[in-house]
Amino acid sequence: MKRNEFLTALGISASTVVFAPYLVSCSKGSSLSDSGSNGTPSATVDFTLDLSMPANSALNTNGSSMISNGVIVAKTSTGMYIAVASKCTHQGYTLAYDNGTSEFHCASHGSNFSTTGLVVNGPASTALKVYKTQLTGTNLRVYS
Repeated sequence: MKRNEFLTALGISASTVVFAPYLVSCSKGSSLSDSGSNGTPSATVDFTLDLSMPANSALNTNGSSMISNGVIVAKTSTGMYIAVASKCTHQGYTLAYDNGTSEFHCASHGSNFSTTGLVVNGPASTALKVYKTQLTGTNLRVYS
């Protein structure tokens, strides 16, 4: 192998190691087979989460959240359950609930949404789809 070929290969390898984490962080979240173009589930939403199950136990703590069936469900600091589409309406990236601001945040481009789904700041310009919640015992129903 010639010196310039070695240095070229080394440069490509180093670039891959340095920039790979940035490429992954800019990729869209997992796609939903039942979601529309902006990440809003296109089918009618109606599912129940059993809060006594370990997989759903995060929702027993105020300020926590989880994503299920294309919906992000959060338990606010006051203990109220709220549910909105889990994808940002700007480009479909996955949202996270920020208990400190009581907003849904898109880390990819900085959009924020209120607990009522309204855009707080962009670049998103369309509100999130909001779903109803109903707690009966340890079963939390999320529905359209």
